[in-house]
Amino acid sequence: MALFGLRVFDESGQLAMDTNSFTYQVIWQGVIDFSGPTPSYTISIPGFNPANCVFMIIPTRAQDVQPSENDSSGNIRAYPYVTTSVGQVVVLPKNPSSSASTLQSRVVSKAYAIRFST
Repeated sequence: MALFGLRVFDESGQLAMDTNSFTYQVIWQGVIDFSGPTPSYTISIPGFNPANCVFMIIPTRAQDVQPSENDSSGNIRAYPYVTTSVGQVVVLPKNPSSSASTLQSRVVSKAYAIRFST
């Protein structure tokens, strides 16, 4: 019998999550584009709660994938800075505690908000 799915184990080796024991739903998807002058995104997502949701960003262009840690382009290829709260996700082109001279992300990415339940 073949098994399919995903299993996640905690630091003690105990099964913490199994795709056979929960469901998930994409509750928002869109494009996050920092290639131009957009300073930030504040996205209202009804039903989003950090307790049972995740927000993920996936690059859409090959030039946005950093080839190594020693890449000289710095933050230009870095993932944006994300903060989540109930009903809202904020995406910034760099860490808000960075200096003014820090380069901002210039990536174009697909983003998803996913809610999961057991």
